[in-house]
Amino acid sequence: MYKYSNIELTPGVFKELLIQIFDGKQFKRADAIKVITEYHIDNGGICEKNEYIGTFKQATKMLQENGITNCGYGIWKLNYKEKETTVFEVEKNVETINADEEYGNGKNAVYLYYYDVYKELANLKGEKIYPCKIGRTDRDPLQRIISQSGTCYPEKPHVALIFHCDNSSYLENAFHSILKIKNRWLEKAPGTEWFETNTEEIKEIYNSIIK
Repeated sequence: MYKYSNIELTPGVFKELLIQIFDGKQFKRADAIKVITEYHIDNGGICEKNEYIGTFKQATKMLQENGITNCGYGIWKLNYKEKETTVFEVEKNVETINADEEYGNGKNAVYLYYYDVYKELANLKGEKIYPCKIGRTDRDPLQRIISQSGTCYPEKPHVALIFHCDNSSYLENAFHSILKIKNRWLEKAPGTEWFETNTEEIKEIYNSIIK
């Protein structure tokens, strides 16, 4: 299970996630806050504050003697002294997962994945829809998915669709809004990105948006 599930994103937790995700990289403060809060929520953590700038400042202060540098203009670089192999292990796992279908072009992406057990259960009940996660990322979508699932589940996520685009926020919002109108949002699921749907429905929505 996620180490910080059901825990507020404190400066200490933020520091650990900063090391895990951004060690060896140069990044903007705003990007770090966005990625870490999304990662924390997606894995069952709690973010009750309206903004986390103060949390970021306290976390970086904790890392002052461990290789973090303020390069100016909101740019930071982290070279943690006690570097571990977390990043390598994530990249290795990414190689074992591929998407069934990929569409579009662009630097960003919207993805859909599910767990086979839920689809199989729906089939046994004669239902055509099942829980699917529809999220977005500004980096490699497979690495993003692996970082969410990790070792929390007994099976790997089934990555069904990846839509490459230049503005993933708009496309993700379109999918979410249409499915919410259809009353398909799984409001009680962890995070805000789980819906009752299937790959064919999402492809139809995508084609209608593109046209």
